Amino acid sequence: MQVKKNDKPGFWEIFSFFFGISAMTIGGGYVMVPIIQRSLEKKGWMKEDEFYDLFALTQSVPGPLALNTALFTGRRLAGLQGYMAGFLGILLPPFISVLLIAFVYDSIKNHKIVAGFLNGAFAVVPGLTASLAYKMVKKRKWTLKRAISTVLAVIALILSGKWAVPVFFCLAILAFFLEGRRK
Repeated sequence: MQVKKNDKPGFWEIFSFFFGISAMTIGGGYVMVPIIQRSLEKKGWMKEDEFYDLFALTQSVPGPLALNTALFTGRRLAGLQGYMAGFLGILLPPFISVLLIAFVYDSIKNHKIVAGFLNGAFAVVPGLTASLAYKMVKKRKWTLKRAISTVLAVIALILSGKWAVPVFFCLAILAFFLEGRRK
């Protein structure tokens, strides 16, 4: 597929791009990444080989695949403004969904279908998480710097307890600066 135009997007274009993908896909990063790549190429914002070089970089930092992809892609497209647009665009749909579910959870939690789904999900999540971690470690291009930063980030997240979310976002910002701008 050939890139049609070379206009660089602004904050709202990047935000709506990632918001739409995040709101309409189910299955997490491994489902979103091919959609992001094809859509970026179709819009003329990034060529396929450039995206996959960037995607390899996103896998060198700990964190959710879709979020890292949105952060690094947004940054490549529009600097810090794009970074923030990617961050908000990819996270707001699931955040809003979780808030809506939390709002109605008490009234549906004892329903047999809901309880069965949650019990099944709780049983599957550790296996899926272990599988994803294995694949990410196996595919990553390791350098000493990346290995040390990954181990330190994992330790920080494990020790952070109830502060895991703010620690994660601090680590994402730190990764932004540590990896530097690559073209």
